[in-house]
Amino acid sequence: MQNYINHENIRRYQKLIAVSEGDPSRDEARHQTLLRLLDEEKAKEERPHDWPNV
Repeated sequence: MQNYINHENIRRYQKLIAVSEGDPSRDEARHQTLLRLLDEEKAKEERPHDWPNV
């Protein structure tokens, strides 16, 4: 179940980043936050399944 949620979060952040990149008046702080959140979700996806959730 957590893997599904993780995957959906990644998809959502990717969509939001794509919209943000195309916006000439984007909020740079929000854009950077989205990039950081995407990196965090990708890191969760790569760690072994026997690691505790933190």
